[in-house]
Amino acid sequence: MKDCKKLLMEDIEQIYLGNLSTVEADIALPSKGKNGTVFSWSSSDERRLSVDGKVYRPPFTGGNREVVLTLTATLGDVTQTRQYTANILEMEYPFELIKAYDIEIFAEKGTQPDLPLNIIAVNNLGEDVMMPVKWDSADSTACGADRYVVKGYLQNNVTVNATITVTDDKNLLNPCIDREKVIEKYEIKDVRLLQSSGFYAQQQRVLEHFLNADCDSYLYNFRTAAGLDTKGAKQMTGWDAPECNLKGHTTGHFLSGMALCFAATGNKQIKEKLDYMVQELGECQDKMASQPDKFGEGFLSAYDESQFDLLEVYTVYPKIWAPYYTLHKIMAGLRDCYLYAENTQALDILKKIGMWVYNRLSRLPKAQRDKMWAMYIAGEFGGINEVLADLYLITKDERYLSASRYFDNDKLYLQMKMGIDALGNIHANQHIPQIIGVLKQFEATKEKHRWDIADNFWNFVTSDHIYSIGGVGETEMFRPKKQIAKYISEKTAESCASYNMLKLTGMLYQYYGSAEYMHYYENTVTNHILASGDISSASGLSTYFMPASPGGCKHFDKEENSCCHGTGYESHFKYGEYIYAKDKDSVIVNLFIPSRLDNGKDVIELDAKAEENSFDVVIKADKLSAKELKVRKPLWAEKALITVDNMPYTPVEENGYYVFDITKGNIILSFECRPYIKSCIDDADTASVCWGPYVLAAISESKEFISISQKDIAELQHKGNLLFALGDMIFKPLNAISSEHYHLYIKVQ
Repeated sequence: MKDCKKLLMEDIEQIYLGNLSTVEADIALPSKGKNGTVFSWSSSDERRLSVDGKVYRPPFTGGNREVVLTLTATLGDVTQTRQYTANILEMEYPFELIKAYDIEIFAEKGTQPDLPLNIIAVNNLGEDVMMPVKWDSADSTACGADRYVVKGYLQNNVTVNATITVTDDKNLLNPCIDREKVIEKYEIKDVRLLQSSGFYAQQQRVLEHFLNADCDSYLYNFRTAAGLDTKGAKQMTGWDAPECNLKGHTTGHFLSGMALCFAATGNKQIKEKLDYMVQELGECQDKMASQPDKFGEGFLSAYDESQFDLLEVYTVYPKIWAPYYTLHKIMAGLRDCYLYAENTQALDILKKIGMWVYNRLSRLPKAQRDKMWAMYIAGEFGGINEVLADLYLITKDERYLSASRYFDNDKLYLQMKMGIDALGNIHANQHIPQIIGVLKQFEATKEKHRWDIADNFWNFVTSDHIYSIGGVGETEMFRPKKQIAKYISEKTAESCASYNMLKLTGMLYQYYGSAEYMHYYENTVTNHILASGDISSASGLSTYFMPASPGGCKHFDKEENSCCHGTGYESHFKYGEYIYAKDKDSVIVNLFIPSRLDNGKDVIELDAKAEENSFDVVIKADKLSAKELKVRKPLWAEKALITVDNMPYTPVEENGYYVFDITKGNIILSFECRPYIKSCIDDADTASVCWGPYVLAAISESKEFISISQKDIAELQHKGNLLFALGDMIFKPLNAISSEHYHLYIKVQ
């Protein structure tokens, strides 16, 4: 009689699960062996592979996923475990490709042309999409011609041509343009919010949260990684738990949030906490530097370098989780501590990390980096290209600019350079920060293609991808252009995507000076960012998604420490960033957020209040260093009654602004407000109800769309305190809703 262990091992050896390297269908998981061994199974990711063998493949562009199945085999009193790794393949592209867009590339003589890994194609629905391509050999040195064509191959037998022009003309290889900023923004420290608004109240709630926060908890994972004592601190949870591969990212956001908080409020306790954090992170970096066998020179993170090693051999998420994304948050936090809180040690630490990035990536060929950055989640790098470009602008060390360019991502940049919107099914917030980095690089280099990338991206997104509140994305993904009503769900409008779109918008506004950018900015900051914060307590929490489906409800996950929780630390201290601005002739009022500007040269106080049928803005200009004052003319007001020092005044209108020829005075703008709707770009009958700058939501738990006629919408009554009624139905601004179920969209009859 064989012993139990031998019988059990025989049963284990008989298990065959198929080809686990390319899993596309369900796996038959046995429950019992022929010798009577009982099998039980567990999965490292039941969202993709359940314990009964059911396979859920990631969507197209979602990337393949590795899932570890653990077998526990039991026979009598003998137990044995074994692990099996299954590679779950992403779904095939669900549509038929019809054609691809040919491309043109300029290559310097004696070099190989830089052919992209992905190309723009058109599917049978007429949608532009990014698809992988394989190219014929493209050896320009062997060709000997100044102009030649290389053929590429996509699925469905679709081909594409790349025309290569070989030249030494720098203007063709990398043209530059002379575009300078026309707008100067005021520093956040020169603007203080007044107590008469929800913006101030939310800022104060997050300030209170920061004052109560334990800095040592945010340092826990860094100290552990460096081998330092954690000082009895409590471990963090969720995405920052010690077992999570993204740990450290919230600490970076916390640094940025405190730096912005100090600038926006001047709170000295916040400055003390910030300085303590920077000092302790410096100690962690020094400790890591003393262990050259484990850490490269200058490295600082909440874990070791293993995730960076694995990324370079194309390891997929969730085995690794965006190591350069996490590093970006840490670097951005340190940069903000330097810029907003004048902590010079933060810059010293940051420069060392930046040099670590340069040394690591400079040894990799571009093709390898291209493949890394095109990977779903694993290759996400946030806006690290922006921070590195900032480091160059601060230090003038060319190595930081080179490191910034190492993050160029052709999968995103190609479509923008060609002026084609193929954003559908691309992860939204993985890519918006990259565009911010591109625009910061343009500031440093004046390279035309970088301007085109950023400019086209903003226009595409704000024209064809936004919800009524300014938010973008559904389940984190851009959907095909002009498809909003089709994607109204519980998981619309990721908060950190709006955080980054606002950052990009403000940067472009500085080059254009057009009110168009501030129209978008006002809508998004009022109806998404302010609405994303928890208004019930000083929890410091934010929504991840902003539900848009009927009967939706905001959710605040207390222990998650998500990306949106992190940007929420920052957003509420950035309200003062673009309220006021300045051009060569004017001081400008962009946003009607109650506040006071005082930088010594310009002193303005602004208050705003919603009356029954008007939105009234009072501007007291005590001192202006410019010869005129401009006030943005909002899109939501049909007309305005305007007085200066209690006398009727008719200002000139210019580029979306009212222009007042004054250097001092009291201005009152009473904007007439009526109910109006914002219809979805793909369905005029699906719309949000609005009043003044506010997107309103109907309070209702119904899961069916509410239908309202155009005539009834016109009868919407403002009952005061931003409470609106339509018969028995109550509407409130989305930013005033806490736990109620609501309808952000209604059906217009």
